[in-house]
Order: sequence, then structure tokens, then C-alpha cells
Amino acid sequence: MNKTMGILMIVLALVIAIVPIFTDCLANGRSLTTQDGRSVPMKCHWTAIAEIGLAVPLALVGVFNLTSKRKETFRTLNLIGLALGALVVLFPTVLIGVCANPSMPCNMIEKPTLILSGILVVGASLVTLASSRNFVEPVAA
Repeated sequence: MNKTMGILMIVLALVIAIVPIFTDCLANGRSLTTQDGRSVPMKCHWTAIAEIGLAVPLALVGVFNLTSKRKETFRTLNLIGLALGALVVLFPTVLIGVCANPSMPCNMIEKPTLILSGILVVGASLVTLASSRNFVEPVAA
């Protein structure tokens, strides 16, 4: 069970890292132009950068879930996964946000994908956390 959840965490981390790169407005050639003529990225670009920053430790949580053998390690890793999953949901909704225009690709693809991925990470972390209560550590020979 823990191995499956570790693989799921790695796959979700890849989704969280890759999807925002291709669906933010800057990747589609859109940016804000200031009064002095400078072009600056929209909010969705900064959300995408932040999500990449969350995907890296989340992938490490998945890798360590695959390789660890101790009950305490599973608990700690999945508490970290729980927090990272919550942040994955909070960045596009509350903390940074995405563009206000509902027809932008960041609103139609990036935001729902990140919310769903974050919810799945939280769910996988909770399931692994609950199953770690019954985990029996192997006896050293």
C-alpha cells in the first residue's frame, strides 16, 4: 500500500510540476504591459513557479515513501505530504491566484488541475498516514 502511494505521489508531483509550465499565460504569449512599456508576467506565472517549488519536495516524499521501512518515517513523510498538498490547493486559489479572466488557459486548465492534484495528494497522504498505524516493522536479523 505504501509503495503504491509513493508512486502516486511521484506521478502527482510530476503533474503539479509540468502542467503549470505549459498552461500559464506567459507560455501562451500573454503578459501585462505597464505604462512605461515593460512586459511583466501575470499572476498565473508566479503560481506556476511556486507549484514547481512544491512539486520537488513532494516528489522526494514519494521517493522516500518507496524506500523507507520505519513507521515513524511514514508518518512524518505523510504529514509533510499533507501540508504540501494543502499548499498546492492554496496557491492558485488564495495565496497567489491566477488571472481574473475566466477564459484564460490558466483558469480553464491550470487551476482545476492543481486543485484536483492537491486534493489527491492530501487524500493519498491521509490514506498512507492511516495505514501506517497498522504497519509492522521488519525485525532485524
